[in-house]
Order: sequence, then structure tokens, then C-alpha cells
Amino acid sequence: MAETVADTRRLITKPQNLNDAYGPPSNFLEIDVVVPPLPGKAFLRQLPFRGDDGIFDDNFIEERKQGLEQFINKVAGHPLAQNERCLHMFLQDEIIDKSYTPSKIRHA
Repeated sequence: MAETVADTRRLITKPQNLNDAYGPPSNFLEIDVVVPPLPGKAFLRQLPFRGDDGIFDDNFIEERKQGLEQFINKVAGHPLAQNERCLHMFLQDEIIDKSYTPSKIRHA
């Protein structure tokens, strides 16, 4: 009778670490949301010894207002952010609900 030799191969070929053991599975879909940068606050304009109006200059206020509007439009236009209740509250409600819990907007 011929002897049979068991061929044992390791199922895991790479060394395990904590990220592999406790991290998301390898087939996990990761979605990166890129948040655009806010326009600068112009710290140098806030210095008291400047000869101009600093942060109260009409041109600076208009530029900052346009930058903030572009930021809000980019965030509000993102498909993942459009259904977030907190974004709708921030943009539309005059009084912030202190008992807010994170949720999605339900369309009727």
C-alpha cells in the first residue's frame, strides 16, 4: 500500500496585523468625501496697526462672501450631503433644534 503524504498549505499567506484583524474587510467600499477649503480669514488684516479698514474693508468682505457662497454651493451640491438633515437645518432653519439627532431627509 502506498503511503499518502498530506499536503498542508497555509490559507493565509501574508502576515496578520491589527489592521487586518480589526479593520474593515478587504472588499469594504471606502468612499472619500472631499470637502473644499474655506476661504481664508485674513489674519494679517486683523492687526491693529494697519492703515486701512482691515477685515471691514468692503472689497475684502465681498471677496470673503463670494468664497463662502462657493463653499456652501459645493458642499450642498454633493450627492451625499444633499440628503443630510443637518445641512438642511443649517441652511433653512432660523432656530437650531437642540434635540437634533443625525438622520437623512425623507422625501414624501
